[in-house]
Amino acid sequence: MKKVVYLITVFSLISCFGISQKIEDLFTKSETKITWLGIDFSHVKLIGEFSQFAEAGTTGAAAIKDKYFSGWNNLILNEYEKYNIEGMIRKENINLKISAIEKINNKTAIEDLESDDQPNYTKEDIALFIKKYNFEEKAGIGLLMVAEYLNKTREEAKYHFVAINLTNNEVLLYESFVTKPGGFGLRNYWAKTYYDVIISIRDIKYKNWKKTYGPK
Repeated sequence: MKKVVYLITVFSLISCFGISQKIEDLFTKSETKITWLGIDFSHVKLIGEFSQFAEAGTTGAAAIKDKYFSGWNNLILNEYEKYNIEGMIRKENINLKISAIEKINNKTAIEDLESDDQPNYTKEDIALFIKKYNFEEKAGIGLLMVAEYLNKTREEAKYHFVAINLTNNEVLLYESFVTKPGGFGLRNYWAKTYYDVIISIRDIKYKNWKKTYGPK
């Protein structure tokens, strides 16, 4: 009887956690839970003169952290038909859970935001950042972007898109993107940069990833 109970327990654990460990489940009809975790701005560098945006005030870095980190994340939730994560990866019923990323962003040190140089984060750097995070979701695959820089001087931004195993924060899929801002107002100007990441994944990268990581 003990052996039967043990086997049932093992099978249950495999059912709960085994699926989330396979990146190919992102490209199949698997029942693996997919969660959008948000955009991590806690390591971003602001390059150039951000205070010239009138709405940012004279303390550009502080306003960007206090207002726009959450504003940019909530824009995806509030205008979901435009910033469509489900369409991006061809999955229905994506779980939207950005509270953990919001807490991480809120702890960003203002004095570390402004910089003259791009940090040039590697895949290993991004993996180390994510490994330390405590997400509320502990099963399935998590999707997020890590912002590296918003460069006003060069008019470009860089993001690292990552799919992770939520049982241990292991990086399953990684890709970096450099995009151009545009639009009126600080929020929309930089929102275009991660919008273009979503569109690039939807129209180009997803197909390439499916060939690489999908079932053979």
